[in-house]
Amino acid sequence: MHVRRIVVLDVREILVNKGEPFHVIMASVESLGSDDIFELHATFEPTPLIRLLSNRGFHHAVRTLAADHVVTQFAREKRHLPYWYLDNRGLEPPQPMLRTLALLDEEPQFQTGTMGLEIWNDRVPVFLLPEIEARGLTYEIVESDDGARVKLYKSANSLP
Repeated sequence: MHVRRIVVLDVREILVNKGEPFHVIMASVESLGSDDIFELHATFEPTPLIRLLSNRGFHHAVRTLAADHVVTQFAREKRHLPYWYLDNRGLEPPQPMLRTLALLDEEPQFQTGTMGLEIWNDRVPVFLLPEIEARGLTYEIVESDDGARVKLYKSANSLP
């Protein structure tokens, strides 16, 4: 059985040195399993790559961490809005909860409802669920062989 993973590639140094990271990026994309996520760290939003991978069935979500640090995640899973993925598996409590809450609090797209968040935990995060509800988010839990996937999003009827 293939364990779902997030494949991270940081090409900022290549870009700063005026290099061309396309072949490195495509090698990472080609290495993906069918349900893996590709996470690209770049110095700008990679619009041409987004278009190219969109034509190959990928959907994307973008977070700008700094003026020269844009992170884009690509997934094949089709959703009604962009989703960000956070892998908390293998972390000792309370790290999964702290990482999730920090991300929810620092990224405004989750609160505005323009992006959803899917976290991957070893088990259902029972202590996190009331915190999610307190932030006005809805959640869905799917348990599988490799842990619990929790989808968090702002539902239309929870908007202020």
